Amino acid sequence: MFKRKIVVYSICLLLALSMHLFCSSVSASDGTEKNAEQASKITPAEQDVSSVTAKSFVLVEMQTGKVLYERQADTVFQSLHFNKLMTLLLLSEKIRSGDIDFNQTFKASSRANSCKDPQIWLENNEEITVDELIKAITVGNANDAAVTIAEGVSGSEKKFVESMNEKARSLGMNKTVYKDCTGTDAANVTTANDLSKLCTRLEKYDFLAPYMKTWLITVRNGKAELVNNNTLVRTYGGISGMKAFSSEKLGSCSCVTVNKSGMKLCAVVFGSADKQKRDNDVKKLFKAATDSFQTYTPKVPEKLLKNIPVTGGAELECELELESEPLVIIKRGTSAELKEVSETSEILEAPVEKGQVCARYTLEYDNSPVCTVNIVAKDDIKKMDWICGVKKLLYNLLKL
Repeated sequence: MFKRKIVVYSICLLLALSMHLFCSSVSASDGTEKNAEQASKITPAEQDVSSVTAKSFVLVEMQTGKVLYERQADTVFQSLHFNKLMTLLLLSEKIRSGDIDFNQTFKASSRANSCKDPQIWLENNEEITVDELIKAITVGNANDAAVTIAEGVSGSEKKFVESMNEKARSLGMNKTVYKDCTGTDAANVTTANDLSKLCTRLEKYDFLAPYMKTWLITVRNGKAELVNNNTLVRTYGGISGMKAFSSEKLGSCSCVTVNKSGMKLCAVVFGSADKQKRDNDVKKLFKAATDSFQTYTPKVPEKLLKNIPVTGGAELECELELESEPLVIIKRGTSAELKEVSETSEILEAPVEKGQVCARYTLEYDNSPVCTVNIVAKDDIKKMDWICGVKKLLYNLLKL
C-alpha cells in the first residue's frame, strides 16, 4: 500500500513538473512572438534614424518647414564655424539688394590679419574681392575672411555682430547667441533647430550654390588653397550646400542641404564621432526621408476660387486668389486617405482688404490637419460713396 502511494505521488509530481515546463515554454514562445511582431513594425527608415550616431540632429523639409526627424534638436552647443553661415547670410542680403557687388573689394584690417587658423593669411590693408571672400568662408572656414566681410559690410565687427543677433531673432533662432562673426569665442552658441532655420533662409540665395558645392579652389592668386570640409559635395547627388567642420570638443558637425525626390531637405548634425560617421548619419537621414515621405500638391476646388458678392462696396464682386501655392509633405502611399475640408464666405461686406481671408481649404489625415490653404481677396474694395454711386449709375445707363 505504501509503495503504491509513492508511485502515485511520483506520477503526480512528474505531471506537475511537465505542465510547468510546458507553460513556461508557451509563455516564452508568446514573448518571442510578441517581440518579433513589435520588431516587424519598425520600418527600415526608422531603423536608419535610430542608428544615427550624432548626439543631436534635425531633418527638415525646407519648402514646408516640416520637421521629419529629430533628436535633442534644441540642445545648445558651441556654434564655432556655423557662425560663418550667418555672416554669409548678411552679406548675401546686401548683394541681392544691390548694395554690394561680387567684384567689389574690401580691405583687410589688422584685426583680420591677427585671426587664428583657419585663415587665408590676409595681410594688413590687403584688398580682396567679395567673390574671393565668399569662397574663403564657404569652401574654407577662413576666420580672417569672415572678419573682413563683417568690417566691409557694417564698418566694424561689433556692429556686424549686432546685426547677426537681430537677424537670428527675426528668424526665430531663439537659443542662438553670437559674440563674433567667426565662432572663435566659446560663448557663441546655437542648436540644430536654430541652424535649420538659418539654412532654410540661406538656401534661397541660389547664387551661393556654386561656391558651396566647390570641392577645391585657390584664392589670392594661388597663395591659399581651400578644401571643402563638407565631403558630401563630392560623393552625394543633389547637394546644394552648406557647411561642415570637426572639433576636439564637439566632434564632427555639419549642415547639409539637398534636393531629392521633390523635397528640399536640410540635415543638421552635432557630435558625430568622426567625418565618416557624420556623413553616414546625414545620408541615413536623407534616405529615411525619401523612403518615408513625399511631396503632395493639393488641387484646390474651383468653386472656392469663384468671385464672392460684396455688399456696400465700390465693386459688386471680390476676385479671389491663393495666398500661396499649396505644398504638403505626407507619408508615402497615404494620398488616397486625405480628407478635404473647406469653408467659404457666402457674401462679403465692404470694405474688403487685399489679402483678407475669404475661404479656406484644409487637408486632413487621420483627423489631423496636414495642410491649410488660405484663399484671399485679390484687391482692396472700398465702401461705396456717393461719387462711386453716381459713376455706377452712369455706367449702367450707358449700357442700356
